[in-house]
Amino acid sequence: MKTIINTLLIFLIGGNVMAQSELITTKSEGGKKVQFILHLPKSYDGSKIYPVAIGPSELESMEGSYYWKDFKANDSWILIDATIYLGSGQKEALLTIRNYLKKNYSIEGGKFHAVCFSANSSPVFKLVMAAPELFHSVTGMPASVSASDENFKKLEDVKVQLLVGADDGYWVRSSKSLQSKFEKLGLDSNLEVFPGVGHFLLNVRGQPLMDRLDRLRP
Repeated sequence: MKTIINTLLIFLIGGNVMAQSELITTKSEGGKKVQFILHLPKSYDGSKIYPVAIGPSELESMEGSYYWKDFKANDSWILIDATIYLGSGQKEALLTIRNYLKKNYSIEGGKFHAVCFSANSSPVFKLVMAAPELFHSVTGMPASVSASDENFKKLEDVKVQLLVGADDGYWVRSSKSLQSKFEKLGLDSNLEVFPGVGHFLLNVRGQPLMDRLDRLRP
């Protein structure tokens, strides 16, 4: 039985299926409190192995990330909302979340797929650089990151995906600059620019995002 210090369960009922979201409160090995929101697939099967996507959140709402908020059709991913927007200082919390998931669920490769958005993209990318061994991939929607070549090279075993709306000025330039940098360094990366779309990528909310994350699975 899972040991959860403080768990809030919300069941989102749709037809004959039920999706589950939990606010988990646990502790790191150093005794620090760690909180995150866990969203299980609507038909979660404990015998299956699931990929895990983690995105930045202030944990103010159980609805979760803007890009999977209200997404009740998910039947293939475990989704995590956590305060990873705080950057590399969250490595201890990230390890705690990973250990919790490995103890209670079967997660693909024991690693995360990170997703970040706009202003939080830099700290999230830097967290991935600080702990690349914990990530399969990182997706910026969109992203702007300044780092040394040495730090960017830490992503050599992490797949990078950049998504941006063609009408999003600065962020288009930043995403293209990042993609050029990754290509120069020989990193596994892909840039997708959406015509007629601005800063908020409404076109990839829900299943379209899951489809793109599926391409990054090992």
